[in-house]
Amino acid sequence: MANSKKTFWPYGIVLSIIACVIACVATIIISLDYPVYMDDRYMQKYQSVDHNINEIKSSQREFERKFSVKLLQNELKLNEPNSIKIAVTNLENGLDKPKFTMFLTRPDSSKYDIDLNASYENDILKTQNFTPNLVGRWQLVLKLQDKNSTGFYKFELFSGE
Repeated sequence: MANSKKTFWPYGIVLSIIACVIACVATIIISLDYPVYMDDRYMQKYQSVDHNINEIKSSQREFERKFSVKLLQNELKLNEPNSIKIAVTNLENGLDKPKFTMFLTRPDSSKYDIDLNASYENDILKTQNFTPNLVGRWQLVLKLQDKNSTGFYKFELFSGE
């Protein structure tokens, strides 16, 4: 007696292997079109941040105990000169003004980064004029350092017509 019943499981195995290969190729193609951008909140490579995060957080708490930092406006005018003002207030007497590093960036790309120069006017950190050329969301990344501590800040800004 011949077995006339057909089984399809060998076809299922072959089709699932082909589907896995197609899924792997699609994943590679999509990842090449949409690369991951590094988070630059701490102005360091992520390996360094990962290795030293406890020291970074401790230094941040120490900085926040000594200084108060506040963004004074969060709107930018498109294709016009803008200046950002940040209030940096000493909470203890006798402290020097902290050194700073700052830049303006888009949230998902480092392609449009703008390095900002600034100076202190009393307790206000004021940037030189710059001109954003894109509508939408921007982030101001700020690093403030005094002798023993460092503060990292990221502020959301919006540019419109």
